[in-house]
Amino acid sequence: MKKKQKEAQRNQKRKLGFRKRKTKTGLSIREKSRLAELKRLWSGNFRTKKIPTTAQKSITFEKMFQDGICQVKHNYFTKMVEFYDINYELLEIDDQGYILEEYSKLINYFDPAIKFQLFLFGRQVNERVLADQFDIPLQQDIFDDIREEYATMLKKQAAKGNNGILKSKYIIFGMECNDLKEARSKLKNIEKDVIRNLNNIGTNAKALDGKERIRILYEYFNQGTMEPFHFSFKELAESGKSVKDYIAPPGFDFRYPSRFRSGEMYGSVFYLDMIAPRVSDELVKKLLDIDDNLTISMHMQTMDPVKAIKELKGALSNIQKMKIEEQKKAVRSGYDMDIRATCF
Repeated sequence: MKKKQKEAQRNQKRKLGFRKRKTKTGLSIREKSRLAELKRLWSGNFRTKKIPTTAQKSITFEKMFQDGICQVKHNYFTKMVEFYDINYELLEIDDQGYILEEYSKLINYFDPAIKFQLFLFGRQVNERVLADQFDIPLQQDIFDDIREEYATMLKKQAAKGNNGILKSKYIIFGMECNDLKEARSKLKNIEKDVIRNLNNIGTNAKALDGKERIRILYEYFNQGTMEPFHFSFKELAESGKSVKDYIAPPGFDFRYPSRFRSGEMYGSVFYLDMIAPRVSDELVKKLLDIDDNLTISMHMQTMDPVKAIKELKGALSNIQKMKIEEQKKAVRSGYDMDIRATCF
């Protein structure tokens, strides 16, 4: 009896056209995951995350140490190196080629275990902070007058030309480690190699200590104020405060879909996700030429060759599927089957 009932139900479903069909979207697993994440964000479904109740809790790193190591989470540590401009456009073609070759060596130095970031930070600062960037230490010799005169000229040119905007460039790199001792050992070696590679390019570079990194965070979160930065690790220990108490703005406001508020300043974030063999330097250069509060953060991580080839094959497969679908649509519309897609 039960057998007959099941058979009858199946026949009924067939008549009504209820058939399970798998829908192929042509999206990769990574794209589907990203799409689901965006849908969750736009729907306001933040129940999986605990919403911070203070500005300090919105800043997500755990500890900053005096030697410049930042513990972002319990097993992830980072260090930061500042580097300076070189006159790339004024160089001969051969010299430009050499710099690009050395830059490629720097990028390829990082293996898949190391995450790294180019952090380009333009912000408005008070005149004193801007002037301090052009101080040239005196050497107590016959050239001190020239050093002083040159520093004064640089300060005057800076005051005229950049509207008080200070532009700085950094490389931040980090990796997972079991403890602080292991992080110090590994990151110190990476830091030496990064500085050496930057020197080979022709730019000066230096590692930042904890106080310098905290100052940058203060300037980043408080771009609406011209108040000078005051901090010392000795004062921190005596006060019982957290590092975040020194750098946090009066508050954050993330209620708006296309902008946010940090203290008295409003800002927007634009996100670009891409896999590309190269990024034109013209794009970054034009953005850096903007004389305003602007931060460009380029997060990069090298991939294992086997994994990279697998992803590329998946991307090519998806493109081929999309091309076939377009050809089918063309045939249904009366066009030639051999039509070639030009939008890829």
